[in-house]
Amino acid sequence: MKTEQGCAGCIIDDISGAVRLMGVDEKTQLEVIKSCMDYMGKNFDFNTLPSVFITEVHRIAKHMTGLRLPFAELRKNCNDVGLALSKKLATAQKPKKESLKKFEELIKWVIASNHLDFRTVGTGYHVPIKIIEKHVRDKVAEPLKVNHVAQFYKFVTSTPKKSKDKPRALFIHDNVGEIAFDRLLIKDLKERGWFVISALRGGAITSDATLEDGAYVEMEKYADMIICAGPDTLGISWEEKSPELDEALHNADLIISKGQANFYLFSDYQKELKKPIMCLLTTKCPYVSSYFKKLELISVAHFFGS
Repeated sequence: MKTEQGCAGCIIDDISGAVRLMGVDEKTQLEVIKSCMDYMGKNFDFNTLPSVFITEVHRIAKHMTGLRLPFAELRKNCNDVGLALSKKLATAQKPKKESLKKFEELIKWVIASNHLDFRTVGTGYHVPIKIIEKHVRDKVAEPLKVNHVAQFYKFVTSTPKKSKDKPRALFIHDNVGEIAFDRLLIKDLKERGWFVISALRGGAITSDATLEDGAYVEMEKYADMIICAGPDTLGISWEEKSPELDEALHNADLIISKGQANFYLFSDYQKELKKPIMCLLTTKCPYVSSYFKKLELISVAHFFGS
């Protein structure tokens, strides 16, 4: 999905909300916003993914404020909430028998956890973690507005096992907090005979999960392999992806993509990759909802077949 006209105001609004929480003086805040507006004025177009512009304005903010890890406390709080909630979910699911209904419930939690994103448009950087926790629970109670879970379930349960190697799933994560829930889906896939690779960012940008966040939630106990997806980009970047991610993308039998920023990319490149991609996200703006012919913000489990 390429950028459209309304993205410009949203991007500036996002960086304006972010810089207020960076702990710098008002003069620096203004200088950051002006520099970001200057960058947007010179570079904004309709042929680029929105995530590219969001990445660059946040890089400007990091450079000008000298903050290598902005929102450190918010990031940690989100991971702690995700760990606590996912532990409750794991305990609640144990007695249930294998079924499509059980699998769909797990998928709904994984998608709903996308609301642990503290920078969600419409809520912003100021929302208390407890309120976001309520959003997560409320979203799980709602039906998925785009629901391809049955197709996904059929694929992961019926994909033939290779003669020597397990089928490979590449899990591309989105935000802090929700990565704790991602572990539960990874665990489920491994129990079904899949080899699962976890891809996390090599540097911090807004709320995107990094290798350090993966270590904090002990992702190594769940995924078969953890790789660096690339540097500090919002979602993965086709241009800046690491060699490890490039190899994993082309060798995977299945790609699982979390979040809206990653959906921007895979909605464009899924035909080039020519393999099944499961996109799990909550839409954060009407523009992305319109892709699914919806007006409201929605929960999505969208399966691109091979």
